Amino acid sequence: MKSIVTGGTLIALIILMALIGWIHPPYGPTEMNIAEKFQPPSLSHWLGTDQYGRDILSRLIVASHYALMVSIGAVGLGVLVGASLGAIAGYTRNGISRIIMLIMDGLFAFPNLLLALMIVSTLGVGETNALLAIAIFNVPLFARLMYSFILEAHAYGYVKAAYTYGAGPARVLFIHMIPAALPRLGVQVTTSMGGAILAESALSFLGLGVQPPFPSWGGMLDEAQHYLSVAPWYPVFPGVMILIAVMGFNLLGDGLRDLQQ
Repeated sequence: MKSIVTGGTLIALIILMALIGWIHPPYGPTEMNIAEKFQPPSLSHWLGTDQYGRDILSRLIVASHYALMVSIGAVGLGVLVGASLGAIAGYTRNGISRIIMLIMDGLFAFPNLLLALMIVSTLGVGETNALLAIAIFNVPLFARLMYSFILEAHAYGYVKAAYTYGAGPARVLFIHMIPAALPRLGVQVTTSMGGAILAESALSFLGLGVQPPFPSWGGMLDEAQHYLSVAPWYPVFPGVMILIAVMGFNLLGDGLRDLQQ
C-alpha cells in the first residue's frame, strides 16, 4: 500500500506540473534573456536560468506536459494494438495465431531503445514519430501478456460455463475473457509508462524527440552537459524530474501487482 501511495503522489506531482505548463507556466518556456543567462537559483528564478536566460523551472514544467503526452499516447497505442493482436492470437489458436506471435517475438527480440532509434531514424525526428516508435516496442509486450492470459482463460470454469450456456465466440472473448485480463494489463501499463518516459527522454537527449526550442527533460540534459563548469546545478533538475516520473510509475505498478497477489 505504501508503494501505491508514494507512487501515486509522485505521479500526481508530475500531472500537476503538466497542467500548470499547459495553462500558465511562470515564464514562457522559450522566452530568452541573454543578460540573465546562467543565473543560479534565486527568488526570481527558483531553479536558475540556462544558457539563453530561460527560466529552468518553467521549462521543466512545460517539458512534463510533453513527457506525459508522448508516454500516454505511446503506451495507449501499444495497449490497443498489442492487446488486440494478443487476444486474437490467444483465442483463435491456429495458423494466424502462430504468424502473429512470430512477428511479436521478432519485435520483442530487439532492445527497446535500439528499435526506437531505428524507427525514428527512418520516420524522422519529432515528438510524433518518437511516440510511434515507443508505441511499436510496447506492442509485443502487451500482445504477449494478453496472449498468455487468453490461453489460460480457456481452462477457466466461468469460460467453460459460458460456452455451455450457448455464448458465442465474441461474447466469450469480450465479456468474459478480456475484462478479466484488465487488472494484469493495468499493472503493465503503469510500469510501461515509466519506461516510455525514460525512452522519450533518451530520444530527446539524442536530438530525435521533442525539438528545440520546445523543452524536454532529455533535451535539457543534453544542453546542460556542455555547461557543467559554468552551471553545475543545471543538469540536476531535469535528471531529478526523470527520476521522479519513472520511480512514481514503477512504485505504483509494484503496489498494484502486490494487491493482486
